[in-house]
Amino acid sequence: MTKLTCHVTSCASNCDSCCCRPSIKVQGKGACKCSETECQSFERKGLIEMFNGVGAGAANPSCEVRCTADNCRHNSHGSCTAAHIDIEGMGADVRSQTNCSSFQAR
Repeated sequence: MTKLTCHVTSCASNCDSCCCRPSIKVQGKGACKCSETECQSFERKGLIEMFNGVGAGAANPSCEVRCTADNCRHNSHGSCTAAHIDIEGMGADVRSQTNCSSFQAR
């Protein structure tokens, strides 16, 4: 399991900078840098969740990270082997505004 810190506060699965999902998928087939990756699991919070702070569930500081970024040194057969990753995208409205800032080119 990878320790995951998520800075995408606009995601419905974000709770205290952790993800509430048991696993996420980082997409980045052909990526050569962080900005060419994205969190495929991103779901925008609705208005009720944003204003009332409900919906995310329990924070999960470690989760399985599936990854299509074949050019990342942490990718091993579609799974992330990094001990810790950061997902960026403060204020993201769509998946393409998120990325894995822990991406490291091979």
